[in-house]
Amino acid sequence: MHRSIPSLQLRDFTYDLPSDRIALHPLPERDASKLLVLTPDGVINHRIFRELPEVLPWGSTLVVNRTRVIHARLRMQKPTGGMVEIFLTRPVAPSADPAVVLASASASTWECLIGGRNVSDGMELLHAATGLQAVVRRGVGTEANVELSWSDQRPLAEILVHAGDIPLPPYIKRDTTEDDAVRYQTVFAKTEGSVAAPTASLHFTDDVLSRLEAHGVQRVEVTLHVGLGTFKPVDVDDAVDHTMHRERYGITRKAAAELADRCRTEGHFLAVVGTTAMRTMESLFCLGARILRDGVDAVPSADVAQWEAFDDSLDAASRADAMQALVQWMDARDADEIWGDTAIMIAPGCRIAMADALITNFHQPGNTLLLLVAAMVGPRWRDVYAAALDNGYRFLSYGDSSLLVRQTSA
Repeated sequence: MHRSIPSLQLRDFTYDLPSDRIALHPLPERDASKLLVLTPDGVINHRIFRELPEVLPWGSTLVVNRTRVIHARLRMQKPTGGMVEIFLTRPVAPSADPAVVLASASASTWECLIGGRNVSDGMELLHAATGLQAVVRRGVGTEANVELSWSDQRPLAEILVHAGDIPLPPYIKRDTTEDDAVRYQTVFAKTEGSVAAPTASLHFTDDVLSRLEAHGVQRVEVTLHVGLGTFKPVDVDDAVDHTMHRERYGITRKAAAELADRCRTEGHFLAVVGTTAMRTMESLFCLGARILRDGVDAVPSADVAQWEAFDDSLDAASRADAMQALVQWMDARDADEIWGDTAIMIAPGCRIAMADALITNFHQPGNTLLLLVAAMVGPRWRDVYAAALDNGYRFLSYGDSSLLVRQTSA
């Protein structure tokens, strides 16, 4: 069923990242970031992000993640008066859909990380200013569940805006500011549910989007709610032994139909913005290809497993047919959108079915995002990162950007 999954020794996907190259703050202008361009024939060029409309081919499709970061970091008080930090990661009840839970004024249960001493099972925590209460249900180590409740009829999303902070990544070692509430969101963020931003999209401005549209580039929106697992270190020698985190993803019927139509044009160029959009698009292809292989009624959910990008029984599907199968699957269920959980791993040796180019920032050494980049451009990833280091690029979430086009030799 599966093509051979190669050994992926993490020591082969590391590089030296000096701490002073990690961007701790965004630039004053979103689109002033540097843009490293890797062309199809392997040439590296250096541009500015606002020049992206001049770089993408006329008539391309640009896929973006419209998720919105929530105020997931809470400081709450124990009955003894001491403070505890709660980091909400994903809802588990009454729904696993963040949009549903955040829009509700009813109690909900969340998976979380807890920072603080002497926190016990059943302990009641309080955020006095909002009346938000959290009852701790201990898990393993710092991981636990908390049951959230409050007395008024405001939706949880509004409560969190007043009770919590935007959760910056752990490698940005500073307190959040009012500026982060704006700059750690994309300009097209809509659907709340992420605990981290799709940072490749932070460079876009309304002006860049307008000029892309004038250049014939059509934007298609998907959703993947970024989980804390994005920052989870790979603590095995071989990434084949790593268990991928699951993240909730979705697409509307309208977007799937647009992709199906555009992908029917031979040679159509599709660029995805960020590793989150990349994981979403490859997950959607796997789902559509499974529907084509097994039938609409034989696929009960939109969940995608870790190794489906290595399943060669899905290779025969075309982009357009896979996207059209998603439309048919939704029509059979009288649904306007698809939602599922994906644990897909994109790594060297897998099939990349949808993306001709990836717009992405520069990632930490030795994590699954760097494996994704290597799957996209092969060994040239080392040249890309060396060129970025040699030319003063800023790294990680608030850093500079790259446009990586699939290599002609791939």
